Order: sequence, then C-alpha cells, then structure tokens
Amino acid sequence: MIRMRKLTYLCSLITCSALPNALFASEFNPLNSRFSSPIENLFNLPAMSETQLLSSGQQRVQLKAEVVSSAVTMDQKSELVRFDGETWRLTPSWAIGFDGGWQITAEFPLMRHSSGFLDNSIDKWHEVFNFREGSRDDFPRNELVYGYQNGSTTDYLITDDEDGLGDLRLQVSKTLSEETPITLHLHIKAPTGDEDKLMGSGSWDVGISASYLKTALFEVESLAFAAEVGQHYLGDSDQVRNQKNYLTTLHTGVFWAVIPNVTLKAQLESHTKVSESELEPIESEALQTSLGVTWITESQHQWELAFTEDIKTDSTADVTFYLEWGIYF
Repeated sequence: MIRMRKLTYLCSLITCSALPNALFASEFNPLNSRFSSPIENLFNLPAMSETQLLSSGQQRVQLKAEVVSSAVTMDQKSELVRFDGETWRLTPSWAIGFDGGWQITAEFPLMRHSSGFLDNSIDKWHEVFNFREGSRDDFPRNELVYGYQNGSTTDYLITDDEDGLGDLRLQVSKTLSEETPITLHLHIKAPTGDEDKLMGSGSWDVGISASYLKTALFEVESLAFAAEVGQHYLGDSDQVRNQKNYLTTLHTGVFWAVIPNVTLKAQLESHTKVSESELEPIESEALQTSLGVTWITESQHQWELAFTEDIKTDSTADVTFYLEWGIYF
C-alpha cells in the first residue's frame, strides 16, 4: 500500500511537469513593476504589459501596493536636485476580456509622499545583497525632500507629507491572433492628479506598445520569455523643464513556473530620456531590474511579491517593494 502511494505521488509529479502551457498561462504575465522616481511618477508610465489576455467575459480585480524609496542628490552647473523620501502607492485595478481577443484595463492610483521609516531597513537590504548605495549614505534618515532648482528658480519643493489621487490610466489590448504570440496595447493617461503635490503631470498622455511571449522556451514547458517595446507621447508638464514629448520603453522578462501555480519572474526594464538635463535623475534615462514570485491559488486568487532595483544608479527610484492581490472571476 505504501509503495502504491509513493508510485501514485511520483506519477502525479511527472504529470504536472509535463502539463501544457495552458496550465501556466496566467502565471506568464509580467510583474507590474513601474518606474517610480519623483519625475517618473508625474507621468505614471505604464508597467510591462501582459500578452496572455483574459477570455471573453472573464474579469480580474487587483489591489497593488508599492513602497518606493528615493535617495539622490546631484548638482551640475546651475542645476541642483535632491530626491530623498518615500512614495507609497495603492492602486485598485479592474480588467475585463471581450470577444476577438480584446481586453480593457483601468487603474486608479492613490499616492502618498512621506518621510517614511524604511531607510535603515533599506541600508541593510543593500548590504545583504551588495547593491550600490549611491547617495543614500549622505542623507539623514527618514526625511522628505523632493526638490529641483535651476538657476535661481525652484521648480518644485516638497518637504511635508502629501497624499491624493494620481493620474488614472486606461489600457486597451488586442491579441493579433491565436497563432501569433503578439499583443498590441493602447495606453491613455488622464490628468487627475494634483501636479503641485507631484501626484501627476497635469496633461494627457497616450502611447502604443507591442508585447511578445515565447512559451516553452528551449522546449521547456515551464519556461517563458517576454518582451515589449512602446512609443509614448507625453503632454507638456509645467513641472519638467526641457521636457521631451516622445519616450520609448523597452522591457524583457524571463518566467519560470517552478511548480504548478508558482512562478519566479525576472525582468529588465528601460526607457529613454524624459527631459534634457545635465542631471541624471532629471533626464531620467532609466534602467532597472525587477525580481518576484507569483502564486495563483486553486480558487483563482493571485498573490505577487516583488522588488525593483535601480541598476544604473540615480536614474530612477532607488528601490521599490511591491505586493499584489488579485482575483479572477
């Protein structure tokens, strides 16, 4: 009897390892990590888009929580920037699928800029993983200063906690065909955030992107590769000098379903300059990496835990911690 149970268990493991890509379908969507420096937050740039969309009539509700820590100071010629603080973002999200491979997704970010309390913990985090500290060692702990000065003019300066609604985002996605693993996306951002509080850019933005997913990477059913390239038009913001109106994003990711319903994810994400400046945090030509894990329960609840790290140093937010809960129905 014991031998029979062991044999049954072994057969079950072999069967699970050989299941087709459909088992891992919803787990091969990317982490929802964003570019989150004080400058990038103004434009609420889209995260890496999913290629496997919801089926017709299927819906998904998500609640995403992010804690973003920035710590950089830099001056060059007449420019001076200091970003030191934490931004907390809570984003309810709703998506629905339609016939013909269509999907609509809406996000409603709630934001708070604060002095926070994570600086000492992040110092230890960087020490454990041997990440670069950048300017972090130069600052007092747990304070809020989001400031930029050009010549004698200060464009913005936040030293007190601020909270409010960010810029709403709508995404319309369309799968080209069942045979083609490419999905097109239209991104629209509405100026609902208060730009004086650095909650939004004060303008409408629009963009298009194409995402690609290769399942059974290297003929291994549990491995997948994703990529996305996008072109975005950013409306003029009074908060950003010498702003560029056109921005390109490029994302890649590798996903590994280590066991059914649990997937490890690694992503590399970048975008071109937001503005012309001698200071890297202001021009924000960013490069970051995101690492995380997704777990989908049998009852179609999804949990995701991830972190994002600036690997170019001072090009985007220092570190972001991300937690997501979602449900499919």
